[in-house]
Amino acid sequence: MESRKKRNKTKKKGRMLIYIGFFLMLFSTGFLIYQKERLENKKEEAIHLEKEFVQESTPKQNQTQDKKAKEEKKEDTATSTNAPVRNEADKITLSASAIGVIRIDKIGIVLPILDNVSDQSLIEGVGIVEDTDLPSSKENTITVLAGHRGGRNEEQTFLNIDKLEQGDEIKITTKEEILYYKVVGQEVIEPTDWGKFAREEGKTKLFLMSCHPYPQNYQRLLVKAERIKDTKGTDANEIKN
Repeated sequence: MESRKKRNKTKKKGRMLIYIGFFLMLFSTGFLIYQKERLENKKEEAIHLEKEFVQESTPKQNQTQDKKAKEEKKEDTATSTNAPVRNEADKITLSASAIGVIRIDKIGIVLPILDNVSDQSLIEGVGIVEDTDLPSSKENTITVLAGHRGGRNEEQTFLNIDKLEQGDEIKITTKEEILYYKVVGQEVIEPTDWGKFAREEGKTKLFLMSCHPYPQNYQRLLVKAERIKDTKGTDANEIKN
């Protein structure tokens, strides 16, 4: 009799463990689906913002970027079709606060650029480091963009900037112009070594900065880039004027 009770208890425990395992599996699957949709939505919002900035720039600028915009539109259509719609108030807030959008096709990111590195800015996208310049075609300038590496936004961060190699392209779109940069190198620095952010005569520089080594944060990885003419050979300054 006692052995039968023990067997029944064992069976109940076994069934309970199965139910718990099944529930955890459903929860994990649901969370992964939610996370995937959230990140797709985040990327789509940045793509939409990028298009808004292009529309606000001059007609002449739009014409010179036509070929490249068409290619990117084909790639982005699939993303925008499947992405869920985010709250309109959130879109308006981001549109008002963002000063540009950075696109790095090699690592699949499109992120809004904010004018500071507050916690909220780095949740929304990437931020401009204090005492460095806003993105522009002006020479003797340096723009340093700081961003998280991983975290809740996973690949829609600077997670994979270490994979960028010399010659890779970075694109920044602002309300005034479209800027292209080529990666020229990488460097690992200490968190307080901001002396590396030096302006250089005749150059328009862009640095991407994030924690290193991932997932730790006791150093900083710099990906260094310099402004170039776009793929059609048109200078960004010429486009605007």
